[in-house]
Amino acid sequence: MRFQGVFAASTAAAALWLPPALQASTFEVTLSNWGTASEERSLAWALAQANGNPGADTIRFSPGLTVAVDDATPGPDLWLATVSDALRIEGRGATLVGQPAFLSSAGITHTKTNVDRFTPPPAGTDILLQSAFSFAKVAPGVSLHIDGLAVDGLNGFLQLGAGATASVADAAARNSVSYGGTARSLFEALDGSVLNLSSTVIERIHSPLLAVGAAWEGVIAGTNASLNMLSSRISQASAAVVVWSGGVANIVSSMMTESGGISVRDDSSQGVINLVNSLVAPSSQNADLQRLQALAGGELSIVASTIVQDALSNRYDGCVADPYGCVGKPLTALAGGTIRLRESVVSLLNADLPGLIPAGIASYSDAALGSGSGGTLQALDALWIQTTPNQSAATLAGLFHSPALLTSGSPLLVDAFGFGVSGYRPWPEGASPNPLGPLIDAVADADGFNQLLNPIDFSVITEDLLGQPRSRGGRRDLGAIQAEAVPAPLPWAGVVAALARGRRLRRRLHRDAVDPAAISDASASPAAGGAGVAAVARLRSS
Repeated sequence: MRFQGVFAASTAAAALWLPPALQASTFEVTLSNWGTASEERSLAWALAQANGNPGADTIRFSPGLTVAVDDATPGPDLWLATVSDALRIEGRGATLVGQPAFLSSAGITHTKTNVDRFTPPPAGTDILLQSAFSFAKVAPGVSLHIDGLAVDGLNGFLQLGAGATASVADAAARNSVSYGGTARSLFEALDGSVLNLSSTVIERIHSPLLAVGAAWEGVIAGTNASLNMLSSRISQASAAVVVWSGGVANIVSSMMTESGGISVRDDSSQGVINLVNSLVAPSSQNADLQRLQALAGGELSIVASTIVQDALSNRYDGCVADPYGCVGKPLTALAGGTIRLRESVVSLLNADLPGLIPAGIASYSDAALGSGSGGTLQALDALWIQTTPNQSAATLAGLFHSPALLTSGSPLLVDAFGFGVSGYRPWPEGASPNPLGPLIDAVADADGFNQLLNPIDFSVITEDLLGQPRSRGGRRDLGAIQAEAVPAPLPWAGVVAALARGRRLRRRLHRDAVDPAAISDASASPAAGGAGVAAVARLRSS
């Protein structure tokens, strides 16, 4: 014990004699402007100090501080900063705010909340009023931790250099536009880097407005990198939510709604996405994004998750010229890609509306779609999937290589709008199982041999997306949400009442719920849908 005390004292004394430049330091940010490297207590100053001081420094914001970034002098490609040394950022509820804007040829000022496509000369006549900046690049091999920081009106949050690691928790990103800059992914992980996201909220991301092709870059994108995304939410993103090219992406207990889909492919390393205990509801103006796809050898594993889509949000015009634009929404495996599903539900609502889906169009596809080769769709365990006029129960059983495929019954709680049209409830309630439906108690031994494991750390997942117990009486429901126990039979009003306890948790996860009847007509094609779709158009306009 005496030796330990002497060692501790001598170590502490030695630390006092270390040159200041070799000691990790904490830099406080209290100013509400971005500032400069010489403006003490500004964010620009804190970043410059941390980069110049070897060691794992900390930048700490005043609680709830709002920092305006429009006075910054950005670096190349409008990045505000580069993190070149190990760093921890304690946001404590701070927000970095940009106000990107341009004046259109019609004399209208467009901002991050009044969004439009920016077309400057020589292609157009729009006048840039304020560029959209991006926050920070993380230099190769550098480690960055961010807690409790939000960005609002920035074009990008982080780009990780080769071998870098960024861990982001309790963060938020909103109102992203690319005015004046390059449309880019909000988070991008380059070769050998690791991106960890937990309890992060991403909403209203408009990356493809500068160039439609940028939409497939993904809100979160990686190349031969690793992603661990836990308990996070993405909504209203006009892009694919996750695009992974080589490397492993784990998406766990997360919710992605009113946005594009998910894409995985091989690169110099094998590309794998593990989607576990999560909800994905693709819905975007760009029809090609409205799917979950695996291509070029990539593998998408979907476990205990809910995939929901309203067929009314898909476009089916131009199918002969562009089969990919129509086929395989919401599931597509092509060019050697593989999608494997178990203990999940895939609901394609309103697929049976007369004339909505043209003859011969497959909503679940493993075909070549005009180029390359086909892929593989496979149900490894219990899977409920919705039939369509073009894909019967028998057809789907063959397509998913599962004679035990579940296709009958009403899996989820939905509302009837009239005219033969139904709609999901606000998320995540729209993914709640029908207590009297086919998803209930479908997985046996849920607390034993069939425990639901988190692929990030192999811990047992004990809660669904609403914070409810993931199993009930040793059994688990299909999909990402566990229905509350409801005695059967009950009238519809009784079922709704039985769900009241979970609504407090639903509000916590979905404070900005959107009425499904108000989904933009821009993502549907009423002209192709016959009388049923025309009725929906009238309903939405009322």
